[in-house]
Amino acid sequence: MNLTKYIIIPAVAVALTMGSCGNKLDIEPVDNISSEIALSTPADINNALIGAYTVIANGALYGNNLVLLPDIYASPGYVNWTGTFSTFRDISNQNIIATNEDVTRTWTNAYKAINIANTVLESLDIITDEAQKAEIEGKALFIRGIMYFELVRLYGLPYETGNASTNLGVPITTKAVKKLDDIIKGITRNTVAETYTQAENDLLASISNLGDLPGDLAAAQGMLARLYLQQGKYDKARDLANTIIESGDYDLATNLETPFRTPNSSEGVFEIQQSEQSNAGSSNDGLATFYSSYTNATGGKVGRGDVSIIPAFYNSYATTDKRRTQMIYEGNGAKTGLFTRKWYNYFDNIPVVRLTELYLTRAECNSRLRTSTGDSPLNDINKLRTRAGIDALSSVTLADILTERDKELAFEGYKIHDLKRTKRNVGTYAYNADELVFPIPYREISVNPALKQNEGYGQ
Repeated sequence: MNLTKYIIIPAVAVALTMGSCGNKLDIEPVDNISSEIALSTPADINNALIGAYTVIANGALYGNNLVLLPDIYASPGYVNWTGTFSTFRDISNQNIIATNEDVTRTWTNAYKAINIANTVLESLDIITDEAQKAEIEGKALFIRGIMYFELVRLYGLPYETGNASTNLGVPITTKAVKKLDDIIKGITRNTVAETYTQAENDLLASISNLGDLPGDLAAAQGMLARLYLQQGKYDKARDLANTIIESGDYDLATNLETPFRTPNSSEGVFEIQQSEQSNAGSSNDGLATFYSSYTNATGGKVGRGDVSIIPAFYNSYATTDKRRTQMIYEGNGAKTGLFTRKWYNYFDNIPVVRLTELYLTRAECNSRLRTSTGDSPLNDINKLRTRAGIDALSSVTLADILTERDKELAFEGYKIHDLKRTKRNVGTYAYNADELVFPIPYREISVNPALKQNEGYGQ
């Protein structure tokens, strides 16, 4: 099963892992950890790994928050939050407190996934089949690596040479917590640089283990390319993006909606596969819940319509651009306004990495480095513009590429991260303002005073 390339949300999942794991991997609250938690067979380990994928697919992570929060955090001139959930409203207003429940649940679930990955990695000696061991190790490292990457981007200041080695990132733990004695008391935050290095090393090791699994390999390469781009390591980001593009395993979909409706589309490098029975939410969670607002064929209203598109951003698209005419619509459901069709149905596909991002990454890096690895920046950008039904450019600047990226990847959770790495303001805030960094959750600080709080949030 190509678990790394795509994640199928199980019909029945508990907070941390699949029910089929039994009591083998119930990561309980800190004050109630079983004295003995162990994985004793390869099947146990595989089920635990599936459990880790279940966690990262839920609403706290890629099923909602890792897309929604970066979007609404970058709301000025982009999107409006009009919902009643105060946790999301405060993020949209860049006015967050350390007890914000969505800041907390994102942190908590990311560390749940990391802990399961650590548990799997510590149990690998049970597996005697070397190919199976390499695959499971690669997938566990993939999970741990991408979780540290997501955490440091949200809870740490932007990666900048000279500051990354002193600015605080997030705590790194590579030891599984399976009983009370495993808890590291007084753990402190690692630096931004150290957290990025941990994520990078995990993804590099994952790639090394997944070489015989092309789909899984590309997912790890795609996330590592994103990490390198965030760091400004343009040669490495370019080369990884080019490797996936040149593999011939992926093609741009003709229909812009396809990657969001069809599992395993030609464009999907790493995706969360949902279904009508199993999805991140259809009431108070999940992407369609917050992004959609329309009346369906039977007269039912789909979505809360809490995230609408600001007209100025909508008008930045050419009037003939299919990303405007086909992927944005006038809402007639719970609310009126402009809404994206990317997150349209509760059971839609969630592409975390798709081919369009890799073309944009290659184009940007080639432009910055004045190279043409794979193809020229102009040709890469025109490939996307041609698909969107707008005129090709005769020349392209870095600003053109960043504008194209903003439009092509809109509403997919890239916005705040792209603004930070390119040092663009978010409304009236500078890219590295304290207000644009999540607080360390209060519940973490309260039980571990050694965790230093981010500036602006007290201790």
